[in-house]
Amino acid sequence: MNTSIHQKAKGISFIILFLIMTVVLFLTLTNTVAADQNNYKEITVKTGDSLWTIAEAYQKENPKLSNQAFVSWVENKNGLIRDHIVPNEKLIIPVRK
Repeated sequence: MNTSIHQKAKGISFIILFLIMTVVLFLTLTNTVAADQNNYKEITVKTGDSLWTIAEAYQKENPKLSNQAFVSWVENKNGLIRDHIVPNEKLIIPVRK
């Protein structure tokens, strides 16, 4: 009977440790992403804008990226699906502040 209680305590300890580690990892990653986004410009989409026209407009500020790479970066960082943007939407772009 003592071994049964000991095994349950071990199992509960493992679950608690796992949950603590998960929370710490989540907070670390969230903080890193937020800090990373603070280094880049945020723009507001205007009527008629597309990711391609935005890439062309900011190409000179980040010549290391092709327009296609710029568009892919913006899609990934902003969680966009199929280049779909709308007026007044805020986007983080790969141009340093």
